Amino acid sequence: MLSAVPVYRDEVEARGGFAKSLRNVDPAQKPTPSGQCRALPNWFDFASLRSAALTMTGRGRSAALTMTVFTLLLLTLTPDVFAQFNENHGSNRWTQWGIMDGNRVRTLFSNHGEIGRWPDQPSGEWPKGSGRSYVDGVAFIVSAKTKDSQGKTIYPMSTNYREFINRDPVTKVPWGWAPLVGYSNPRQSSPARSDDESTWPASWPDRPIDWAGQWNGWFGKGVKNADLETLFVFDDAEHFKWTQAPHNFYPCPGDETRGGMGLQVRARAFQWNHPLAQDVIFWLYEIENECEVDYEEVYFAQYIDWGIGGTDDSGDDEGAYNKELDLAFAWDYDGIGTPGRWGPVGTAGYAFLESPGNSTDGIDNDGDGITDESRDSGPGQLIEGQDNIRAYVNAHYDMEKFERFYGPLELRPAYQVAYWWTGDEDMDWRPYTDLNGNGQWDPGEPLNDDLGKDGLGPNHPNYPGRDEGEGDGIPTEGEPNFDGLDKDESDQIGLTGFAVFDVHTYQLINDEENFRIFSSALPPFEDILLEGGRNLGMFFSSGPFPLKAGQTERFSMALLFAEKDFNDPRQMMNSSLARKKQTVQQIYNADYQFAQPPDKSTLTVIPGDGMVTLFWDDKAEKSYDPFLGEFDFEGYMVYRSTEPNFEQNLLITDSYGNTIYQKPLAQYDLINGIRGLHPVAVNGVQFNLGNDTGLRHSYIDRDVINGRTYYYALVPYDRGFVEKDANGNFVTDANGQVRGISPSVTSAIIKNDIAGNISTDINTGIAVPRAAAAGYIAPEIDVVETQRIGTGTIGVDILAPTAVQGEKEYVLTFRNETVWQTSINPVAVLTTPGQDEPLFEETLRNGRGQVPFIDGFAIDIVGPPAITVDNGSIAYTGPGGNYIPQILPSSGSALFASRFIPHPADFEIHFTSGIADTSMRVAFGMQEIPVPFYITNRTTGERARFALIEDIASLRNGAYDHGELIVILMGTEPGLEPVFAGGNWRASWMLRLFAPDPVLEPGVVPVPPSPGSSLVFNTNKPFQSTDEFRFSIKGAAFDSQVARSSMDNIMVVPNPYVASSNFEPSNTYRSGRGERRIYFMNLPPSCTIRIYTITGELVKTLHHESSIDDGQISWDLTTKDGMNLAFGVYLFHVDAKGVGQHRGKFAVIK
Repeated sequence: MLSAVPVYRDEVEARGGFAKSLRNVDPAQKPTPSGQCRALPNWFDFASLRSAALTMTGRGRSAALTMTVFTLLLLTLTPDVFAQFNENHGSNRWTQWGIMDGNRVRTLFSNHGEIGRWPDQPSGEWPKGSGRSYVDGVAFIVSAKTKDSQGKTIYPMSTNYREFINRDPVTKVPWGWAPLVGYSNPRQSSPARSDDESTWPASWPDRPIDWAGQWNGWFGKGVKNADLETLFVFDDAEHFKWTQAPHNFYPCPGDETRGGMGLQVRARAFQWNHPLAQDVIFWLYEIENECEVDYEEVYFAQYIDWGIGGTDDSGDDEGAYNKELDLAFAWDYDGIGTPGRWGPVGTAGYAFLESPGNSTDGIDNDGDGITDESRDSGPGQLIEGQDNIRAYVNAHYDMEKFERFYGPLELRPAYQVAYWWTGDEDMDWRPYTDLNGNGQWDPGEPLNDDLGKDGLGPNHPNYPGRDEGEGDGIPTEGEPNFDGLDKDESDQIGLTGFAVFDVHTYQLINDEENFRIFSSALPPFEDILLEGGRNLGMFFSSGPFPLKAGQTERFSMALLFAEKDFNDPRQMMNSSLARKKQTVQQIYNADYQFAQPPDKSTLTVIPGDGMVTLFWDDKAEKSYDPFLGEFDFEGYMVYRSTEPNFEQNLLITDSYGNTIYQKPLAQYDLINGIRGLHPVAVNGVQFNLGNDTGLRHSYIDRDVINGRTYYYALVPYDRGFVEKDANGNFVTDANGQVRGISPSVTSAIIKNDIAGNISTDINTGIAVPRAAAAGYIAPEIDVVETQRIGTGTIGVDILAPTAVQGEKEYVLTFRNETVWQTSINPVAVLTTPGQDEPLFEETLRNGRGQVPFIDGFAIDIVGPPAITVDNGSIAYTGPGGNYIPQILPSSGSALFASRFIPHPADFEIHFTSGIADTSMRVAFGMQEIPVPFYITNRTTGERARFALIEDIASLRNGAYDHGELIVILMGTEPGLEPVFAGGNWRASWMLRLFAPDPVLEPGVVPVPPSPGSSLVFNTNKPFQSTDEFRFSIKGAAFDSQVARSSMDNIMVVPNPYVASSNFEPSNTYRSGRGERRIYFMNLPPSCTIRIYTITGELVKTLHHESSIDDGQISWDLTTKDGMNLAFGVYLFHVDAKGVGQHRGKFAVIK
């Protein structure tokens, strides 16, 4: 069977007819004319075929003859030819293009290292969804100086870009970087993305087999520290420019199939949705010399072709480089972009973060006081004791430079724990904490950085158990803050070269000239400022440094965007772009460890009639933040927008006027006392943590219009971090700002490609609310029986009407397993008669809970957060009086505090004309006093025992007087009488009756409660084990008789249609006005709509087949011939078999 192999645009253009002929044929399965595959002789070699063709060209044979011979040979190829492609080498056949869109920046990128691709979109689009682009393309470059086979100096350079690169003179395939197979799903068009498992390979070539199904994260197995991360690997094996005669340069001697310089690049990109980093993409490259040639002079470089202002607006850019910030930036000359003359155009920058290191030159290149540190040094020597550590550092480091770079030695983590491995040169790796002092790690003890090779600890959701290096007290490759994951363990040489120029001044085919540019010293500012408006290009470079066989070096950049708020590029240090670069630097300085938002919950979105229902799971609530080392989930926010990028929700600006936070439609947070504005400000703005509303897992949006498209996102957020001193006070910086990290919010991604195809993430959704079909009978909820003591509320919401099937009964009960039913967090249990296993069973939190989506409905349970007296219930009955009752917990009395039980019951004090009861003695010296009242427990109907405390000296007479303390008593458990002996009694509520205060209420005559009066008070009670809520739900139905009587309700919306409609979706990338749309509403579930001109000519036939809750269909105003509908008046006819017919008309107005 033949299978499709992706052929990408540059290959199609290069290969012409050959590429087209193989477009849908796997080369490994190309059939012979007879339909059978023939074996290939063992001597055949594709590289030899190419060499032979090139040799013939060099001997003067015509290019036509060469191509003819080459084509004829290709036509004889059998599967074995293509099977000989070395899967350990990169190949352009594996090229994939993806999109990074994890925050407000969106751009195309390729797995051969190219970023952006003029004129395709999105290329450096910011903000996401705006259609406003800033980048035409970026190329990653490695350039070296070496000798060919003749001893002549050559300057091989590897790159890949859309234009002006070296190509095979015969096939026109690019010579340069090409992706390796195995790092993505070859059946998908995109490189691997951390948020999309469908893009992952079945297993990772560079990881153990137990990593299969887990993200190959920078920070470890399954670790997704960034909101979005991508990984791809490419090499220069297909770069054959320097393998040709007379150079015959092969990086791997003896392997003539391997071209280039023998380099392999592992590339990653990171995006965070945090407000501080939401306008940035980080790019990280690890370059390894896989072959045997040692290079003494190597440069890493990048080329960027700016396109500030849009695809057709690339010719009026200006740019500069700021040495202090290591930031190249560009802006638009006139501030007006295309298409549509939008503005003001912002500014874009490329920040240089990490350069290769030189660990062999004996020089402290990065000025950190450490000479020749390396990211592959291993653990080194163990030194214990602070005095010994200080002595070693003084002997081997430049202490003054070290402390200027890293801060005081006393604050370095390794020094603080008096335990340092010298391979952790910057002293920031922390071993496990040995709490019990037994010299080994035990479960429950903090691992800190000692996580083992996979970078996972017990609190990680994908923790597979203890692995190599975990909890052994020795730094291991793969652990945080060590070797490859610690950028400061490299003696970085920094940015050494930069050039700004008109595009095409330097071309990527001129290897030697480019090497000369890369190796030029950084010019003065006047030479790196280019004004006047032009098509702008830039080179960044770092070198020279050695790259020996087997050696790996790293290179890191960040692409960032901001509003243009500077007039003079020489004076931009207080600009928005500069502030973002400083944040970028902080994230990089922390080794890309950034506060991690909660995991995404799965959102379900269901449209209804004039409403949209959302519900979600609780996965986010179990999130662990390894950066902060705690479970820090705080709440949910719900966003709604009429465009897929939620830009219209960006309504909250910072102190500089930049939009920074989105305004939520709804917000729910934990009841934990963490509420209000977070103390840590982001550019003067504090994040709203919520108001202790309690969590919910559903929301019904009723502020919607049928037929309009709405986009929703559920974004969990954490509580951030606030630094405090030993006394619990906030720590502030030199500017008086509270130190810490503002809350992190989960990203909300809805992908909208150039063709208009939309796909959602698990926490986003799309809905078009719709009228129900004619004849629709909604589901019904019937409360069968309620028996309860708990004073909370129980609400049943139908979330998905079509999921409710038939008629079914449900019973909600509770298990309050405390003696006096005092737990505010009983276990809620939902069952259905005749079924043994419960449908739901979960403990409430803070008195609240929600039965998640079951059979189309959800239940909200809201109990009291504490057992308290309901002050609104306190009242007299009967004749009454005006004495003021005070009812408090008996915990306020020293005598009763230790025996206090907040009894969840309601009580009534009955006042009588004579002695009605006798108080109980519960302490030595206390009397049993006859009293003219008795107390009943209204919840149980029983008499309540009580004690009378004569604690007012003037009233101490052995009889009850108003003002004295009455304390309600119980036994040690329900059903038992309180007994003084042995202390077998408990105390609950205490009360006093006070006469009106003559000062506060002058002239008011005191009237004590008269006989026959009662004082009643209730308590807020949690749900009890005896509580039961029984209800039934009847599913939705269709009634043809109702449908028949509703046919006159069928309508067209909008009517008239005037040029456009707010029902039409946004049109970000495509030119023109985009899709037109009207709706036919209130239709039966099955019907045919025919549209006619006023003269009776058939324009279009629409067929509506839907569920009974969907009574509308959209029409894009195109005719049956595919033409756009002309302006005018039209007739329509609806025919629903078995129901009826309807006729109507609508107008389309220019």
